[in-house]
Amino acid sequence: MGGNTLEEGWAYRRALGCFATGVCLITVADGAGPAAITVNSFTSVSLEPRLILWCLDAGSDRYRLFAEAEAFGVNILNSDQQSVSARFAKPGASRIEPEWIEYWQGSPVLNQGLARLACRTHNRVIMGDHLVIVGEVHRFDAEPGPGLTYFRGRYGEALEPAA
Repeated sequence: MGGNTLEEGWAYRRALGCFATGVCLITVADGAGPAAITVNSFTSVSLEPRLILWCLDAGSDRYRLFAEAEAFGVNILNSDQQSVSARFAKPGASRIEPEWIEYWQGSPVLNQGLARLACRTHNRVIMGDHLVIVGEVHRFDAEPGPGLTYFRGRYGEALEPAA
């Protein structure tokens, strides 16, 4: 049987878009400075050891930069950071202002965000048309506030739960 039609591909994407996700900015650094990419393919894997994963599209113009990084940051965005997310979701927009970044033992993280995780690459696995990158978290912090979400192709907000 042949591959998926273009129409089936778009229908599949719409179906996956029914799952509301948080929005993260993955940050790395190389000789040219810090870079970022927006993802919503982030999840925790293990509490001990502290492992997370995210997925990188094999067709991304930033594939090599992120696939080869040994240290990276996961920045879970707050609802005020929609413009940051939109900027780094676009192809070609990879370099981030150095003053937005601080380094935690070699892992670049944003100066602000809902949560920040400094990671070292633990494993890489090619699955379909994506590279699954597993990171071991060596430092983290979190702040109160509403989170940025993505649902059916649109941004939204997850409110801080009532106490």
